[in-house]
Amino acid sequence: MIYQYTEINMLRLTIVFIILTFLSACDVGDSMREASKKNPTSHARVIAADSGCMGCHAVSVTVVGPAWKLVAKKYKDDPGAKAFLIHKIKKGGKGNWNEMTGGKIMPAHEDRMSDEDISKLVDYILAL
Repeated sequence: MIYQYTEINMLRLTIVFIILTFLSACDVGDSMREASKKNPTSHARVIAADSGCMGCHAVSVTVVGPAWKLVAKKYKDDPGAKAFLIHKIKKGGKGNWNEMTGGKIMPAHEDRMSDEDISKLVDYILAL
């Protein structure tokens, strides 16, 4: 199914993007970071918020980048998915989700995120 961009849909997408960008810009306090380490799901969300991932991604809704549930579904039975996604987050890229993103480029994050954080985030995404 091809998604048609109407003015109303573009307005909705813009509003969602603005809200998600605003929410992702909110600082996560140190106490929240420490508490999240006891819960892998919460910790992955803190990593995503701290790294700016939520400016382009959401769990269930495609914003600029694909919804993480769609990523999990696409790579569900792929044994090389974790390594591929870790590489994609580190190096960035384009072309895997053109039908949804219009060819937007995902920037590299290797200077912004540790290997451990990227691995935890990928585990979280694939578990959705």
